[in-house]
Amino acid sequence: MKKSITILLVLTVIVAGLSAGGQQEGTTIRVAAQNVNETVILGHMAKILIEENTELDSEVNTEFSASAVLHQAMVGNEIDLYPTWTGTQLTGILRYEGPNLAPEETYKRVKAGFEENFGMTWSEPFGFNNTYVLAVRKETAEEYNLKKASDLAPYAKDWILAGDENYDTRPDAHPGWSKHYGIDFKKVLPMQYGLIYRAIDGKEVDVASAYATDSRIAKLNLVMLEDDKNFFPDYSGAYVVGERIQEEYPQVLEVLNVLGGQIDTATMSALNLEYDNGEDPEIIARRFLEAQGFVK
Repeated sequence: MKKSITILLVLTVIVAGLSAGGQQEGTTIRVAAQNVNETVILGHMAKILIEENTELDSEVNTEFSASAVLHQAMVGNEIDLYPTWTGTQLTGILRYEGPNLAPEETYKRVKAGFEENFGMTWSEPFGFNNTYVLAVRKETAEEYNLKKASDLAPYAKDWILAGDENYDTRPDAHPGWSKHYGIDFKKVLPMQYGLIYRAIDGKEVDVASAYATDSRIAKLNLVMLEDDKNFFPDYSGAYVVGERIQEEYPQVLEVLNVLGGQIDTATMSALNLEYDNGEDPEIIARRFLEAQGFVK
């Protein structure tokens, strides 16, 4: 209860500041998101927070196919902010190829890199780490005694691995993993993320590269294999905020930062489950924000 009161007071101060400053009405903040359950929900959270706690309008586009496409749209001033993950952008956009870093250092580096190279900044991390995890069907795990990723070594040459789009080319995905573990699969199939679960459940592939917060891992009774050689970096979620917003509407970042540290991995997984069960993402987002006292 104390947390909710404090947050409401902070947001009240922000709104009061906007009114006093004569904020221009009708300005639209363009929120974008990758077409993945988690980022769709987070995109709607940003839209709701902005509209409920500032005098700005907001729109959300959740049809982007990949994080790199979102970045290019931001560079081209086509969008204003989007949710993403630290490890994704550190390795994919900033091309970091060093050893894995602690979550705090990963965030520090990616934030500094985006500010220096692109004039973009990051909101405070939400609190969850949606790292990649290799998963297999329960019967596969039991038959071959699979508990950790390195256990795949004797079988991978005959098996098919499914990953998300660009999984077969990104250094933080299969190419880097394969080199790090010394394991090559018979075939790596990149596909739209939602299709990965259909593929492994339908026995079209043997191994799936899943996201740690995805509810379908438990729903399909998949077994997550331990990343025993610590390849995958930290993937803490946060918003990337464009230069225009920082300069013209700095209150937007203040509003988004109320989510800092407020969504842990279990909570994000539960929200994803609601989405996967067919709930409207805007309703899911609003219900969470209201329950936490972030909006009335």
